[in-house]
Amino acid sequence: MPWLRAAVDVPFGALPYDQVLGIGGYYTDTAVAAIYPGDVVIQETDGGIAVSAASSAVMVGVAAQYQAAATENNNFLVYDHPNQRFTMQDDGDTTGMTRASIGLNADLVVTTGDTTLLRSLHEIDSSSAATTAGLAVKVLRLHPIENNSYATTTGQQRKWVIILNEHLYSGFEVAGV
Repeated sequence: MPWLRAAVDVPFGALPYDQVLGIGGYYTDTAVAAIYPGDVVIQETDGGIAVSAASSAVMVGVAAQYQAAATENNNFLVYDHPNQRFTMQDDGDTTGMTRASIGLNADLVVTTGDTTLLRSLHEIDSSSAATTAGLAVKVLRLHPIENNSYATTTGQQRKWVIILNEHLYSGFEVAGV
């Protein structure tokens, strides 16, 4: 993963951190838009999966493969274990994430993936980091690649270890689809 370097601005979506706990291949992609590896995905009311909005209470996991727009795949792979930890970059746009960001929740910056490299461009929305419940991810810690070098101002993106909040399969009281 050449884009997983310290203190550089190269978004890549969410990648499994350490051990992969589960990868389900029984999902149907019926979405109109393309899905890129690293995109956070949700379950839609028709049972299919699609790219998540910035904050969603029906997150299924993270896409493990690419799927072109307007095509159907009945065996779409998703990192779907509710306790899976991921590595994700923050956007660092208006707020630098610091040591104080650990334990906070945050929304996602959801954009269309890179059509050349076929990878996600999702990021943590650094300006949304707060104690607010219902935000998309929980920030667990700075990724070890950053060598304890926290941002000191805006524009200093860092890689973080996160977990998805309000995962559809978490076992907590999460609203259904």
